[in-house]
Amino acid sequence: MQSLRTTILNHMRIRVPIRGQFITEDMNGMYTHVQLVRACSTAASVNQDQVMDRIVKLVKKFTKIDAAKVTETADFQKDLSLDSLDRVELVMAFEEEFSVEIPDAEADKLKCCADVAKYVISGSNDKVSESS
Repeated sequence: MQSLRTTILNHMRIRVPIRGQFITEDMNGMYTHVQLVRACSTAASVNQDQVMDRIVKLVKKFTKIDAAKVTETADFQKDLSLDSLDRVELVMAFEEEFSVEIPDAEADKLKCCADVAKYVISGSNDKVSESS
């Protein structure tokens, strides 16, 4: 299994950034630091953090919300006192910010920023797998 991975990586000549450094090949064409899985999971984590930050900032900008109450898990209706029309406006803002379309059935399930982040991230993963 290790030799198959090495063969594929050698064939593709992948240079993956890992915490500011790149995986490099030694004199024999072998990779000296093959940590591809760690690099990918780190990149995914950063992406999730960035999505969450954008969502929280967007919610804080919404005029009917007290920005001090906004957290990743604050319930839009219970904690932030948004009515159904406010939630529709917020969903429209999410759609515009992330260039996604959120069906009504899915929008009803989005109760907090964490739910929105999961939806946006899963949607972008679906788009990636569809285009592959």
